[in-house]
Parts: sequence; C-alpha cells; structure tokens
Amino acid sequence: MRRVTWRSPFNKHRMKICRLVLSVLALCLASGPALAHRAHAGLTEIAPDRSGRILEITHRLFAHDLEPVLFHKVYNDWAQSPQGVARVGAYSAAHFALTADGKPLALDYVGAEPEGEFIYIYFTAPFPKGATRLGVADSLLMDALDDQVNLVNLTLGGKTQSHYFRYGDAPQTFALPGAAKN
Repeated sequence: MRRVTWRSPFNKHRMKICRLVLSVLALCLASGPALAHRAHAGLTEIAPDRSGRILEITHRLFAHDLEPVLFHKVYNDWAQSPQGVARVGAYSAAHFALTADGKPLALDYVGAEPEGEFIYIYFTAPFPKGATRLGVADSLLMDALDDQVNLVNLTLGGKTQSHYFRYGDAPQTFALPGAAKN
C-alpha cells in the first residue's frame, strides 16, 4: 500500500481543491447579506423653512419599490415626462396627509426627482401657527408592499420627533412645542 503524506502530489492537489471549495463557500457566505432582499422602507422629513411660515416635506423612497407601483415596471425615465412627475405627486398626495389640531393641512406638490436608487418627492404646507399638534397619516407603498415601514421625522427648533408607520397603522400625532411663538 502506498503511503500518502501531506507533501505528496495527491494531497497537494486535494488541498488545492479544498481551498478552492472553501474560498467559494466563504465568498457565497460573505456576499449573502449583500444579495439578500433589503427591507421595504421609506423616510419622510418634515421641517419648517427658514422663514418659519412653510413646512417642507421630503419623502425618500426606493425607486425600484415605487416605480413598479406607478408604472407597472421599473421606469427610470419618468422624471423626463411631466405626466410621470405628476403621477408620482398624485400617488404621494393620496397616501400622505397632515392635520393641525385635527384640521387638514393643504399640501402643495413641488416635484420629484430620482437620485441614485431613491426617488425624492417634495411638498410644502403652511406652518400651522398656534396649533399644538401635527397629525400625520403615512401609507406610502403600503398598498403594494405589506412589509413597508415608513419613518417620519419632524424637526422643530433643532429637536426631532419620530414615528414609524406600518400597514394598518392609524395616524400619529407630533407635539408642536413653541408653535404659538411663530
């Protein structure tokens, strides 16, 4: 019987195969999180402009989540079309609302633009002077993605309040400290 040592050609070849298999396995395991489907999430930032008379609302959504909902496919050229930009605004206005002390605030659609993997959607609303509560209803993309989670941040006077919204959640309320001063 032939004796096999670590230095024999047979074991060297076997070790190369083992290293190759382990390298491929390690590569697959390391890339798993990168290849995994990320969570469906949106972010909305609400803050007054410099004058303090207007609330600026910015929604940031993943383009490959929103585009198929509105255009039935990923449609990267929607921003070059007035109809595409209007469609993004109409959808957003139908799935996001603000109230001040229970009274609806009128949202004015400013526009939308793609940036990398995101779509930014812009609205303004009059700052609710004298109001003590700002109500927010956010169901963006929840009609298409049952695991969608939206974070809404309200920043006033350098302080940020946040609420998460999931499918079926009721509107949330933010306190407007110092609103009477504006």
